[in-house]
Amino acid sequence: MLLKHQVGDFLAHRFEELAVKDYFVVPGDYNLDLVDQLLRNPNLRMINCCNELNAGYAADGYARVSKSNIAVVVVTYMVGSLSVLNAIAGAYSEKLKVIVVCGGPMSRHCSSDPAVHHSLGIPDKDQSRKIFEQVTCASIRLDQQNTPDDIDHVLQECLAKSLPVYMEFPVDLVNKVFFDPTAMKPLVRPSTSGQLGNTDEALRYVWQAWVSARMPVLLVGGRARHFLSVKVIERFMSAIGCVAFYLLDGKSQLSEAHPQCGGLFWSVVSDPGVEVTVRESDLWITVGCRWNDLHTLRSLDVSKERSRILAIEESSIRTPDGHTINNIPTRAVIQALIERGLPPNDTSLKAFLQYQDQDLHSNQKYSPPGQNAESNVTLDNIVDRISSVISRNDTIVADAGESWFAASRVRLPPGADLQTQLLYSSTGWSLPASMGCQLARPDGRTIVILGDGSFQMTCQELSTMLRYEVNAIVVIINNHGYQIEEMIHKGPYNQIGSWNYAGLAAAIWHETGTGKSLLRKHSVFSAKIQTIKQLDAAFLHASLYPRVLAVLECCIDPAKPSSTVQIFGSKLVHSDIIPCPATPQ
Repeated sequence: MLLKHQVGDFLAHRFEELAVKDYFVVPGDYNLDLVDQLLRNPNLRMINCCNELNAGYAADGYARVSKSNIAVVVVTYMVGSLSVLNAIAGAYSEKLKVIVVCGGPMSRHCSSDPAVHHSLGIPDKDQSRKIFEQVTCASIRLDQQNTPDDIDHVLQECLAKSLPVYMEFPVDLVNKVFFDPTAMKPLVRPSTSGQLGNTDEALRYVWQAWVSARMPVLLVGGRARHFLSVKVIERFMSAIGCVAFYLLDGKSQLSEAHPQCGGLFWSVVSDPGVEVTVRESDLWITVGCRWNDLHTLRSLDVSKERSRILAIEESSIRTPDGHTINNIPTRAVIQALIERGLPPNDTSLKAFLQYQDQDLHSNQKYSPPGQNAESNVTLDNIVDRISSVISRNDTIVADAGESWFAASRVRLPPGADLQTQLLYSSTGWSLPASMGCQLARPDGRTIVILGDGSFQMTCQELSTMLRYEVNAIVVIINNHGYQIEEMIHKGPYNQIGSWNYAGLAAAIWHETGTGKSLLRKHSVFSAKIQTIKQLDAAFLHASLYPRVLAVLECCIDPAKPSSTVQIFGSKLVHSDIIPCPATPQ
């Protein structure tokens, strides 16, 4: 005899089947019964967030690094769903599997009765689902005719397309009885492994492009993480012999300890030897590179470089002559190239090493002279200290702006990860996302780097991090405003209020709203850092107490940005990414 379950029980079973362990919630009256049902599953943990935007950012981080690569966020109708929308748009841009579960008005009110709270005051109540169609690959609003198969279809679309989905459940249908979900077919991702003919075609084209190249290079981007492991990329790199560079969002997809790894390629803010080597190459083998204007800084027109790009993506390969082979198992193609033995070509590696010998490599220009323990902290000092404490299985989460440059220069040990949001670039994303990363990867420690302006946008989630004993290291670069935007376009709107960030962190933990303490003493360590001596002491403390949340306010002179940041800002101003300020007539 089949057991029977309500909608929330069914969803909880599916989430558990998908290896989800935590789900992010902001309660609202339309989703309370649904959350009650989810809570009945002892193998799932509810994470209460301060607001829906932060909950969505946390789900983004969770989906990036969890073993399942799937996250769930539960919100209420309209006021909650539209608040989480921005975070889901960012998740869509990164091809993340985030399941949005929304509690909605009673089904009989969905096409009648305009006087329903959280609505627009009109009979049609479908605005939320329609809006989410723009940032999801599938959606459903449950009605009396829907079956578990309809929900399964949405979940399967999420898995197959690696994109967010939206599911809305009217409050009266949440108690609808479903059959035992264990009797349903398993949710599996479709496989392309049967496309053997396409595999052979891809091998021929790749082989021909490779043997015809004089000075090939390998470029690895952020999308590579969706279909190739670091070990496979490293084996491929070793087999072909050329120098390899990573884009910023692909930094952790390439082992920096590998002798062929040349570091970061970031257009004109690359180290000189890197940029020259890439520009002189006649074949770019790009793996998971999704170029945007922040990659190229408009000083590199990728559309004009197609004739030398062999683009390897998750299920397709595009050759320099414009031919595209679709529906291929990319991992199988890479494995076959390794096994068949592409003739190694180390011309680009030798050229790059010569540039290094000529002192064009980056690290030399980042050593400030004459510093001592009482010297003011610089971004370079922060990079050095993070590099000294980061370990295997740790994750760096870098917010938009100057944090990108700090993270780009941290040398990652094998097994460490870097997460950015370079395409969507939503300021403030990093703090809640780091919480999601830490919850999903508890065997390592998350280090989040963000500016003071970013912190002010999403700082409420420090409260949630303390509540669930998230032991991240939060590095706040306090440079008194939106400094990267100030370089692009000066104006009073780039100035923000000054906060005592270290004091704020210390104030949060003392007690909950009920007056009952939920936290152990010393659940948070916070410090305001102005000198190198204070910086060293703070990172030492954070290392000695690895289970404690650390909030480090690093005060940086806004008048002394790093040289790389200055170049970045100038390139944005002198390009069509950002229009130059109008000159008064």
